[in-house]
Amino acid sequence: MKDLGHGANVDLMAKSFNKKTEDIIDFSSNINPRVVPNLDKYILEGLNNCKSYPDINYTKLKRNIGKYLSINPNYVISGNGATEIIYLLMKNLKKRLGILNPTFSEYERGAKLNNLEVISFMLNKDDEFSVNLKEIEENINDIDSLFICNPNNPNGKIKNIEELLNIMTKHNKLLIVDETFIEFVENEDDYSLIKYVEKYENIFIIKAVTKFFGMPGLRLGYGVTSNKDLIEGIYKYKEPWTVNSFADTLSNYILKDEDYIKSSKEYYVVEREYMINSLRQHENIQVHDSDTNFILIRLENMKAEELKLKLFRDSNILIRDASNFIGLDENYIRIAIKSHEENVVILNELNKILGE
Repeated sequence: MKDLGHGANVDLMAKSFNKKTEDIIDFSSNINPRVVPNLDKYILEGLNNCKSYPDINYTKLKRNIGKYLSINPNYVISGNGATEIIYLLMKNLKKRLGILNPTFSEYERGAKLNNLEVISFMLNKDDEFSVNLKEIEENINDIDSLFICNPNNPNGKIKNIEELLNIMTKHNKLLIVDETFIEFVENEDDYSLIKYVEKYENIFIIKAVTKFFGMPGLRLGYGVTSNKDLIEGIYKYKEPWTVNSFADTLSNYILKDEDYIKSSKEYYVVEREYMINSLRQHENIQVHDSDTNFILIRLENMKAEELKLKLFRDSNILIRDASNFIGLDENYIRIAIKSHEENVVILNELNKILGE
């Protein structure tokens, strides 16, 4: 299989170095390490529900998501992870798609597989990956829609994009926002465009349950829009029963667990500050601001691949070589924020390599 260049390739790396997968600490995958309470109980209920097909319309699942977001459940399209939603959406876009880079590579891959023309706009990495609104408006006639990740992967910085929404609305263009990591943001309601979905039909938002709730293997994502043509177009291509009974069942519980949601947000506020401040003790690296559960770093005196291999070989730590993101060079790495104990481990190992 072709290497798609993502993180979380633990099995392949372990096999290459004759290591045990369970011995590896995976900092390449951006997942909440905190376990949802009563998860085993919910999984058993999901197992029992596997005896029947899931509801083909996912009525209860969409209702649960609607309550979680305080939106009309008819605006929700559930999928087998956010990636399914991305690929279904690409089948319904007009010819020219703008993408703000550096960002998640599956946007461009999905676009090209559906014969879309991709127009790349570059975020300003010298200004914490800010958006050049003037450039977008000057080139607005070259695109039919625009894809932005907020908070962005790989740098994790959240942006207020209401002005961008105003530009896209004024010119009758579709704005697609990937909010997959927004639950990790301290004041997410200040930045999410969910509150504008009913008012504006030119918004399509992509979200995922499994990253914030720490279950990427569950594969549960969804799209949100009030655009009836887009909804109908997606269901024209969407395969039935792509969300399994486990994900369907867990939505009855985890989206309502206010204590888990609150404590996870509070944990990341504190731990993110600790990690960033600790990393910035090193003069020979550049640590970018982050509002989510991962941190982008530029190494001054070492290549990303070299550090990745050294950490894996000597310390059983896997990080993300971020050099394959469009616009980033061979010195960029990305590390997840995991449990405090695991974070201490990688900080100590980096101290040994980079110097106190």
